[in-house]
Amino acid sequence: MKSKAFTLIELLVVIAIIAILAAILFPVFAQAKLAAKKTADLSNLKQLGTMMMLYGGDNDDRFPLTSFPSKGNNWPMQCQTYIKNWDMFRSPGDASTLWPPAGVQRPTPETPASDIRWSYRWTSYLLSAYMSGQYTDPTSGTVGAFSVQSSLPAPANVIYIALARDDVAPRDHFHGFYWGSPSEQVSGFMQNLTWDAAIGETKEIKLRAFSEGSNFAYADGHAKFGRWSQVWWRDLPNRIYAGSFDPRNEGRRN
Repeated sequence: MKSKAFTLIELLVVIAIIAILAAILFPVFAQAKLAAKKTADLSNLKQLGTMMMLYGGDNDDRFPLTSFPSKGNNWPMQCQTYIKNWDMFRSPGDASTLWPPAGVQRPTPETPASDIRWSYRWTSYLLSAYMSGQYTDPTSGTVGAFSVQSSLPAPANVIYIALARDDVAPRDHFHGFYWGSPSEQVSGFMQNLTWDAAIGETKEIKLRAFSEGSNFAYADGHAKFGRWSQVWWRDLPNRIYAGSFDPRNEGRRN
């Protein structure tokens, strides 16, 4: 007795059904993968936020320094005492090609600034330079005006840590005071480096790492997801130049 073989039409029907199922399921799998990355990134930021609180507790309420003007002062190195995990500094949302090749050893605080290892990316996450010891308030002339955690009127409203854009040159901080038109501080070079005037967005932060937004850590230690339209706003009469990134902000009013 001969076995019955599939006809060409039956095979085409099966193939069509498989194609339809794949078209339905593949986007679902992609969304699930993106959601998992978003959750892992948020967990990193929550732990980094907690680390900052611990650092402040041990250092007279101060925020860590950044790699300007001394590369050896970069905050991932300063804060290893509290985190002891370099993997946490690499976000699953970071697709940069600027990370070092396998086998390259991390520089140390004593490594000369001319060492090629400083040209690699060692952290996905950038701190706000507003809170570094080098920021100078243009009105009062105070150096390090927001370098102490208690100097912020509403730390729960102030973004402190954000994910770097993939193409940002290796560094550990972003410059909110050079964003916008007009920016709080004026430097043609830095404004061109950090702000895209044509679309009204920063060039430093990865704004859509997870669909329509990214995760951010705030100066009180908590972290949450946000869209650019939610975190970027201005209130110039009250000297709020950089919205949720501005340490003077006490919440959005416009």
